[in-house]
Amino acid sequence: MKNKMTPSEKQICLVGEGKDLSGIALCLGNSGHKVSLIGNKLTKTALSIALDTHPLISQDQEWSTLKSADLIIANTSENIDLKKEVLGKIAQNVSTDTLIAINSESYPLEDLQEVFPNPEDLIVLNWVYPAHQTFFLEVITNSQTKTDPVVALMKLAKESWGKDPYLLKNGKGIRSRLLAAMARESFYLIDNGYAEPIDIDRACRNDPGYYLPFAGNFRYMDLMGTFIYGVVMKDLNPELSRENAPSKLLASKISEGKSGMENDEGFYSYSKNEAETFEEDFLKFNKKIKTLMERYPFESENNPQQANP
Repeated sequence: MKNKMTPSEKQICLVGEGKDLSGIALCLGNSGHKVSLIGNKLTKTALSIALDTHPLISQDQEWSTLKSADLIIANTSENIDLKKEVLGKIAQNVSTDTLIAINSESYPLEDLQEVFPNPEDLIVLNWVYPAHQTFFLEVITNSQTKTDPVVALMKLAKESWGKDPYLLKNGKGIRSRLLAAMARESFYLIDNGYAEPIDIDRACRNDPGYYLPFAGNFRYMDLMGTFIYGVVMKDLNPELSRENAPSKLLASKISEGKSGMENDEGFYSYSKNEAETFEEDFLKFNKKIKTLMERYPFESENNPQQANP
């Protein structure tokens, strides 16, 4: 990735499928980049419709377009064979020294580098939906990764994409580990008759839903007092789930084809109108949360910044 180019000079190619792709494209296009969506399969949403009129975003079925890219971003479903297939197509068309970034929540970077001819040019880049309205960006590298392109990417993400990125130099992502731990405990409580899904949702929405966007986890512990967390964890940790198998409830939902709002039933049931309205409301809510977080910026622990009036 060329380090000294302005956003308008950087050509970014976006490869992949699914719901996340539209938000990523909007994030990059809104930042001033020329974005080419290569051979993609966009999921139809309100965001994908917005791409049709964006002056800097275009759809291109020619994989050879990758040769002119300054940065290639791939985003696929969590399927190792699919990821390797996409990386294979990229490898056939990419120019030397181009940085390739692909999402991966459950597969280590090393597994993906095995099938890529230039492993030093491949990193993991994880986004969350909707990418154009969140601060989240997770960058994962390892000992094979070239340093300079990653430094340039982090700078670009902060200064142009409106992100607050963090860098991991080994292993799997922070977000996926934390979410998996919370999901496992939630399913354990439900499978063992302690709670229902709506109880879990109320507990999450009405407590951490208030403080996590403001303080994160460790700063909130500082706010409340670290001692109490030590006491609670000492007594509670032995009782927490250590299940390795998938939840019975989750397994039943999957086997019954109840995949969520896309087919009107998951842990709850929805009418078609309810599902569409929920999606629209989520995007509005998400935008307001980001605006609120901007008033209370998350600075380094040694230099906290006061909230803007």
